[in-house]
Amino acid sequence: MRNALAVFALGFSVCGFAFAQAPAAPEQEPTLSVTTRLVVLDVVVTDKAGHTVPGLTKSDFTVLEDKQPQTIRYFEGPEQHRLPAGVEIHSTADLARVPDAPVTMIVLDELNTRFEDMAYARQAVVNYLKSQPTRLAQPTELLVASNTKFQVLQDYTLDRDALLAALKNHFPQYPWRLMQSGKGGPGTAERLAMSLGSLEQIAQASAGHPGRKNVIWVGRGFPAVNTNESTDAEAAVIEQAVRHAIGMMRDERITLTSIDPTEVSAGTVLIQTPDDLDAAEDENGSDPFAGDVNFQLLAPATGGRIFASRNDVDAAIGTSVRDGDNYYTLSYEPTNRSDAAAYRRIEVKMNRPGLHATTRNGYYTQAAATAASAETGNLELLRKKIAFDLGSAANSNIAYTGLAVAAHPVAGAAGVLAVDVGARDLSLSELEDGSGPDSARAEVTLMVAFFKDNRMIGHEIREMAAKLVAGQGAGTIEFRIPAQMPAGATRARVIVRDTASGKMGTADLSAAVYGGK
Repeated sequence: MRNALAVFALGFSVCGFAFAQAPAAPEQEPTLSVTTRLVVLDVVVTDKAGHTVPGLTKSDFTVLEDKQPQTIRYFEGPEQHRLPAGVEIHSTADLARVPDAPVTMIVLDELNTRFEDMAYARQAVVNYLKSQPTRLAQPTELLVASNTKFQVLQDYTLDRDALLAALKNHFPQYPWRLMQSGKGGPGTAERLAMSLGSLEQIAQASAGHPGRKNVIWVGRGFPAVNTNESTDAEAAVIEQAVRHAIGMMRDERITLTSIDPTEVSAGTVLIQTPDDLDAAEDENGSDPFAGDVNFQLLAPATGGRIFASRNDVDAAIGTSVRDGDNYYTLSYEPTNRSDAAAYRRIEVKMNRPGLHATTRNGYYTQAAATAASAETGNLELLRKKIAFDLGSAANSNIAYTGLAVAAHPVAGAAGVLAVDVGARDLSLSELEDGSGPDSARAEVTLMVAFFKDNRMIGHEIREMAAKLVAGQGAGTIEFRIPAQMPAGATRARVIVRDTASGKMGTADLSAAVYGGK
């Protein structure tokens, strides 16, 4: 793919937020050096018939990192994170009641899927839901990735009928980006950027929920890109973008399952499970994500699976949801604390015959991630990526929970908004001004976007800092931003992005509330 770097960067613009309005990029990305790391794995165990296996103990598992045995420090069975009886879930905010419970996100891919296959996929989701009880086992959210936006059709709920109603009322867009570009051309790179951006939005938005997230992507996914046909600079940008998306999903305990609704897939599925990544790793040295970049890599890299060339998509959805509710969580501290190896391979072996463990097969060390970021050497691209994150959060109706955010107008100060952010969620740096050992500073990018009929008609962006003084405790930090609501605006969305960590939070206000009425 020629000119892939320029075209891939172009994909960051499709959210409709101008790059020139992004905050200035820092001289370098902030990093945090630590002497120890804890690797957390969610593991699904199946027998020879493909059924999940309950009742296992820590002694049934052996964990290897780069072929070296590791000591399991923490172990949790499936029964320890299931949804408690009697809990009601009606929105993202309700997930705070069940922090350890797994959740399911069903994504309809209308960006990369032909219209006729889209209709089949939609009906498969309907068939799956109709086969379930009226109260679902997991909080479930329904989303759609379209030509222009990544949106929530139905917020988290246990109500099966609410999801069916959302599907019935949704009118899919014609996939014009796909039809214009096919398997090549600028549209391909745009769809790659938009697809990765959607997955990153899921990771950013769900960061406030510590439980496992089971993302079921129903659609073709972006087409393969052979980076061996690109320049070194182009390949570095694309491969780093894929690695970054995978890393974000792993950090937020997201397991991605990809379900291709095409009954007869035009391509050959080369990778379906985490085990299949071993062959890709052998072909590309220690890095399984170099060379041919395709959607097939994303699911097994997060511990998920690929379902393709099947005529029972509803059954594949059911299998994915089942796996998302029947997993073991274990963690270990790597015996090798060196960052010399860029990619660490993980293998989980079962000590009982006939059992198979499915989990992610590795991770990048901090040094490798920092080096890969520096290799791209493109601060302008970083600035565009920050703009993409802010614009995506502004133009979406997805609630971001990485930061706890609340906002209200300041009494007696027209057009000034007070934004309260949970201090424990922010990255705090120690002050050296004599304020005391408990004083700290937080830096954020704050954006207020105004909308009329779901169209952004104005916004304000500021880079801001606030001081947390000794004795204030781990409450909230207040930021104030002058942002006058334009005439005709019906609502406002506040987006806060932590400068150091990239965590984001959102808050929504109606025009009446924003105006203090």
